[in-house]
Amino acid sequence: MAESAVDFLLQTLGSLVRQETSLLQGLRGNINEIQHELQSMRSFLKDADRRKRSDDGVRTWVDQVREATYKVEDIIDTYVYQIVKQHTREGIIRRALYSPLLLPKRYYYKHRIASKLQAIKSEIHEISERRQRYDFHEEGQTSKMKDDVENWQRSGEYLHLISDEEIVGIDKKKDFLIGKLTDERPKLAVVAVVGMGGLGKTTLVIKVYDSPQVKNHFECHAWITVSQSYKLDELMRNMIKELYESNKEEVPDDINKMKDSDLVQTVINYLQNKRYVIVLDDVWETIEWNHIRVAFPNNRCGSRIMLTTRMRDVALSFEAENTLYLEPLGKDDAWLLFCNRAFSNKSCPSELQPYAKSLVQKCDGLPLAIVTMGALMLTKEKSSLEWRKVENSLNWQLSNNKKMGGMKNILLLSFDDLPCNLKYCFLYFGLFPEDYQIRERRLIRLWVAEGFIEEREGHTLEEVAADYIKELTCRSMLQIVEQDFSPYRGIRMHDVLRELAISIGREQNFCSTRDRKEEIWTNKARYLSMQNSIVNIQSSSTCHHRSLMLFQIKIPSLSLCSSISSRYKLLRVLDLRASSIESVPYELVELFNLRYLDLSYTNVEALPKSIGRLQNLQSLDIDETKIKILPKGVEMLKKLRHLFIPSSTEAPDGIFNLNCLQTLSSIGINDDTVRKVGNLTQLRSLRIEDVKRNNGKELSASLQKMKALLYLTVVSEEEILDLDAVSFPPAHLNSLSLEGRLERLPPWIGSLQNLARLDLRRSNLKEDSLSSLEALPNLKILRLITAYVGEELCFRHGCFLKLKILQILEIPKLNMIKIENGSMTCIEKLYLKECPELKRIPEGMQYLTSLQALGLSDMSEELIQRIKAGDERKYKHQLETEIHRHRKRKIKRRWRKRRKMNWKKLYQWEKKRKGKRRCSSTFEHKSWTSSINFTCFI
Repeated sequence: MAESAVDFLLQTLGSLVRQETSLLQGLRGNINEIQHELQSMRSFLKDADRRKRSDDGVRTWVDQVREATYKVEDIIDTYVYQIVKQHTREGIIRRALYSPLLLPKRYYYKHRIASKLQAIKSEIHEISERRQRYDFHEEGQTSKMKDDVENWQRSGEYLHLISDEEIVGIDKKKDFLIGKLTDERPKLAVVAVVGMGGLGKTTLVIKVYDSPQVKNHFECHAWITVSQSYKLDELMRNMIKELYESNKEEVPDDINKMKDSDLVQTVINYLQNKRYVIVLDDVWETIEWNHIRVAFPNNRCGSRIMLTTRMRDVALSFEAENTLYLEPLGKDDAWLLFCNRAFSNKSCPSELQPYAKSLVQKCDGLPLAIVTMGALMLTKEKSSLEWRKVENSLNWQLSNNKKMGGMKNILLLSFDDLPCNLKYCFLYFGLFPEDYQIRERRLIRLWVAEGFIEEREGHTLEEVAADYIKELTCRSMLQIVEQDFSPYRGIRMHDVLRELAISIGREQNFCSTRDRKEEIWTNKARYLSMQNSIVNIQSSSTCHHRSLMLFQIKIPSLSLCSSISSRYKLLRVLDLRASSIESVPYELVELFNLRYLDLSYTNVEALPKSIGRLQNLQSLDIDETKIKILPKGVEMLKKLRHLFIPSSTEAPDGIFNLNCLQTLSSIGINDDTVRKVGNLTQLRSLRIEDVKRNNGKELSASLQKMKALLYLTVVSEEEILDLDAVSFPPAHLNSLSLEGRLERLPPWIGSLQNLARLDLRRSNLKEDSLSSLEALPNLKILRLITAYVGEELCFRHGCFLKLKILQILEIPKLNMIKIENGSMTCIEKLYLKECPELKRIPEGMQYLTSLQALGLSDMSEELIQRIKAGDERKYKHQLETEIHRHRKRKIKRRWRKRRKMNWKKLYQWEKKRKGKRRCSSTFEHKSWTSSINFTCFI
């Protein structure tokens, strides 16, 4: 980790020297000497970082190097902050008149900083000399590992996470649990699954819980993730909501006002005469079974409680009658799992088998460790010498840390093998709450703002960050969560890996996560997050924080106002997303280092007029706020890369001169601005609204200039959307959404060779437009929402060969869908909604051999009766898969109507309501009504 700190500082200093030459005049000599000294030490730090866990002397030396680098960073940032603050405090005229008076103070700052740099330079020199006492030597493998990783990044060949089909060794355990849940015992019984983190307890129980045998056996069900920081009232509220939603019943309106006793009584009343199954996932020793057992009536209906826990004592305290103690995988299953992950062809070469089997043996059958080790070895050269080195380096690690059973050390090996920048990116996830799912693009913006991303010729920082995510995913250190109809992918981290990140982060003073009600924060961490509490944001005057992130925080505005400039003056990231603040303090503009500001989903009504002083700001997100007008100061944010503003917000014309802008969402277009938007030639993502028909030609001309555009959304509320004049569309366009009436489909869409997602909303096309889309070679998601007024759609042979998800919604006259043999050969999910004239399942469904899910909603009564009568029995599997998954949609639609939320707000509310992983994996941006009720007979 010290190596990462040194690399990060050298990268920062190099950038600073290039960009802020005038500010550093007279200091360059000291800075250059510090750079050279740190560069000479860097080559020894990788070996030292590995050795420090077994050598106290090395650990002390590494800690000294890390703290010295932190000091240098603080000194430089503080100096730049003071100079810029002095430079911008006065107005232009006053600064011109009194500039001679400011020179003494500037010389004072420079003299003071020079003294500090001289002192730290001497300290670093002494630390460097101290290295000789430990006889550090450079490992030849280090540079080779780095080259291998960099070559792998550039190759673009990344593997996906292990799929369900590759999970091994759970069939017998699954059958055992299903049997215990569905046996004939009438009394309430508790079934427990116990095992250490990473053994797959939750994965196993999810498969049991979702199985048809279990779902058809019980009248109602609920899945509750408990975790360590559970609250009894929230646990009961979540349980009530899950139970009501499982039967498509409306949740009581006053649930949020109920006290603990009322919540418990509501659960008792609901379960009194029902056969139910309740899953309590991730139970820790902190939960008091006696406090909640009274909520589960023993009604002798054969009800069951199933829990997962890492603690055997917890299962005993629950008086579990049947306990499954998960054991590590057997040799054969462990070997199969390792080969699936470590070799692209899933077969181990004979010359590597001795080393591979030794590695598998040392993983001790732990699935998470095996997957992680397999991902690590996938990046290694397939040579006996390279594999022997890895095998030898594992020997001392696997014998340590008995509490983690060797797994932590295996994960530490994967962490140690990460390139320096990726270590920071990995540890950064320790700031997010447990089971938190963050959008990929937001994570990328955060990493870029923090300075974690290394510049690479020919690539933007965001593109390099996307490669970092791919690499961490390939190493099984991050997980990607795909959502059917969202253009945004989610990123999450396994709980055990998150614990590892938090542990290392605290040890290295990298990050700190606070989730208790404390008034004062005093620590040396560089990155801080606060979660689930009411706090007064304060810190000591020696605060080192570069980031402050809030999650479900109630924060007094006065606290933010008094602390922001005095105690958090060196912040790069300020994330107040969904917090309770109502105004932005003026002192915010003093944060010269600020690169990322997120005020979305707050009640903020205005930005400071002088926001233009944030000259380093890269990302500004004020989406879903009450801001109606952007101040003209936004025009001065020359480094701004990403801008998110609410719909119908007035923006100054000067934002179209921000040449670094890559994201602009959402911006209203008028006759004056439609041409100016073409100046933003670096845009990757654009959402424009209020487009009129007479804007078509000029907007088309502007779009042609955006050669780098990847994501485009164009919205017209009432008038016809005319984009036919686009002659040369952005060649790399990946996602296109057109919302508004079309006389015909723009002819240029068929030329988009890289288009993977297409949404047509309210198009009301009179002709079948599929023929214009058939040739799109990479189209994977197609959504037709009120897009067609005709009666028939035909998917012809040899077309849509890569399409995986098709959604056809609200086409009232559609009475026939034809699917020819050889069409949509990769289709996995098909959704039909509000097509009342469609009387039968699409003709040719038998050709869709890859179909996994068929969802129906608001369809004709004739179609429903045919399904009930069994006429469509051959599609039973697809129907029961998807219809069951969407049983909660009616409740979501009612809540949306009641709370008058847009989808973005509903998504945030849903995450708060559920809180845990099952929320994020099941919620989708659409609603399904109760007109189809298949659960009772399928």
